[in-house]
Amino acid sequence: MIKPFFKSTDKNFYLLHGDTNELLPQFEHKFDMVFADPPYFLSNNGLSIQSGKIVSVNKGNWDKSEGFEFINNFNRKWLTLVRDKMKDNATIWISGTMHNIFSIGQILTELDFKILNVITWEKNNPPPNFSCRFFTHSAEQIIWARKKEKVPHYFNYELMKELNGDKQMKDVWKLPAIAQWEKSCGKHPTQKPLAVLTRLILASTKPNAWILDPFTGSSTTGIAANLANRRFLGIDQEKEFLEISKNRKLEIENPKTSELYRNKIAGFIDKKQFSMFIENELPTADIKVALGFCRSKDLESIKNSKTFYFHAVESNNIVKDFPSDLFDATKLLIYSGGRSKTLKLTGLYSEIKSIALKHKSKINGKEKSETEFYYEVILSDNFKESDELKFPINPKKLFDKSDDKNSKLMQHFLPALTTWNRVINLKNNSKSES
Repeated sequence: MIKPFFKSTDKNFYLLHGDTNELLPQFEHKFDMVFADPPYFLSNNGLSIQSGKIVSVNKGNWDKSEGFEFINNFNRKWLTLVRDKMKDNATIWISGTMHNIFSIGQILTELDFKILNVITWEKNNPPPNFSCRFFTHSAEQIIWARKKEKVPHYFNYELMKELNGDKQMKDVWKLPAIAQWEKSCGKHPTQKPLAVLTRLILASTKPNAWILDPFTGSSTTGIAANLANRRFLGIDQEKEFLEISKNRKLEIENPKTSELYRNKIAGFIDKKQFSMFIENELPTADIKVALGFCRSKDLESIKNSKTFYFHAVESNNIVKDFPSDLFDATKLLIYSGGRSKTLKLTGLYSEIKSIALKHKSKINGKEKSETEFYYEVILSDNFKESDELKFPINPKKLFDKSDDKNSKLMQHFLPALTTWNRVINLKNNSKSES
């Protein structure tokens, strides 16, 4: 079982400890956006200037290069795995310098991504070049690409135009490096400023989007995501950096702190613009509905219960405690049938109070079950029954065409997730067909 290093109480911020190449194949969640700041492989015993002092450029063993072929193979592996975790309409942003960005561009093309832009982030305060033998390094590149050539991506063109004085925003961004207040919980050697991450998140996602950072470091991506009402999963091998990430999330759980930080982030016309924008963003999420299976002979016995249990089984028997869209469900509908019988909604429904993953040993009556883990659904009240919610289920119409996962879960009588609008549309179609 994969257990998060940290899971926020609002379930909008998750951290995993380990090698991203080992962890990504172990879950099926699909993301709306990815930001990756992979190793630049520039820890070559060189020197730089920081705060007026000569310092080593070495960041750690994770940043040392073993040659061009090594860099290409590394980028090919993680990009292949990340691509599999992206929705078909998702986009990816990848930050880099001359040390790794050419390799990344090559591999993106090789893997059939469509490169949309190469953003140049020009830093307002770069360290000087003390050798005086070439130009000062004052910029980083951020490649923006979408997963599929012919599947459209989301771009908030109007907001980007507004931030640029009502003119089309160019692919050169003049934004400052991290400010001192962004290091309140500790320092990461390659930490990105919230100004950069906030802009690219607002440009390419809608509210409640899921964002992945496979090399999360101190999780600037996650902090920017949560400040913008998006959700986040970050992965890193270093516990020291994950502790910083956790503390940064705990810090912004204070509403006054989160509002203060929104007002401080650079790149907006005035300090209130970020807060006003997210307040005015129209919610795009439909009501999420969990579908629970119950055998016909057991329907009567659950009617007076405020608890319902899902078998928590994922593909290859992997159970996860992150990020499950099942936790987004606010309503539970019970269906029955299967095998040689037609699947149908039973009319039983209830509002969901909470959902938690539990081992069988902590559930009365389940101790000897062959299933190791269950999702315990606590209901707001006993099940109600409605004739309007009694009709046959056609899985092809109940789920989005691209939603292979929930369709397969229902085929195995496991908890599946859909939306209220799809349920109502299916009901209307059933009536017209009859």
